Amino acid sequence: MLHRTLVTLSLLALLQPLPMAAQDSTRMSPEAAAESRARLARKAAGLTIGPWELRGIEPPSGVDVSTLPMFYGFMRRGLDARVALENGVGVWRREQDVPATGGLGGSAGENVQSWIVAQTTAVRYYPFTDAGAKFEPWVLGGAGLTLGIDDRETSGGVLGGSTGGAGVSIVPGFSLQGGVGAEWWFGETLALNVGTRYQWTRFFENFGGARTYQGPAIEAGLTYKFRYR
Repeated sequence: MLHRTLVTLSLLALLQPLPMAAQDSTRMSPEAAAESRARLARKAAGLTIGPWELRGIEPPSGVDVSTLPMFYGFMRRGLDARVALENGVGVWRREQDVPATGGLGGSAGENVQSWIVAQTTAVRYYPFTDAGAKFEPWVLGGAGLTLGIDDRETSGGVLGGSTGGAGVSIVPGFSLQGGVGAEWWFGETLALNVGTRYQWTRFFENFGGARTYQGPAIEAGLTYKFRYR
């Protein structure tokens, strides 16, 4: 009986440190834990809207031009306390209306809707603050593939009849962008995001009357911070 008791106590003494050793092996170091918290604190998504002021592109005489603002949506994840990797998509549209001219020698009218869809991968850098600050200035730079989508319709023409004609063409290209701005956090999850970005887009062939579209975009919107791993 005594022998069995001693064996049992010996086994318990040997097995007792094992859970502690296993726990120590899975425990993160303070530096790794801080880095993980920083990555989590930078995980966010957002949407901004603002006008894109093109440079060097003037519409032809007699053409009515209207544009939509630039819509930019993004998802980002933290790399460390001050750097985040961001994947975003910007969408912008310009519409051009050329009125038809009547008579035997008249020309058909044309409506052209040009969409620019720019996918970018960017790095957003917070030079003055770590994750968790209420006011965070940022600097952004990135690049990515771009699609230009032209949707054309023609109508009118000789004796006022319809000549018909419609078509959609897609032109590939690429974009570069850089910007500065700031986020004001209302609480732990929501922030006002205001800034300006300069976008330079180059298509591989003529698109909507030009190959290069460039200019500043002034943007404002919201950023939502995810609170789960």
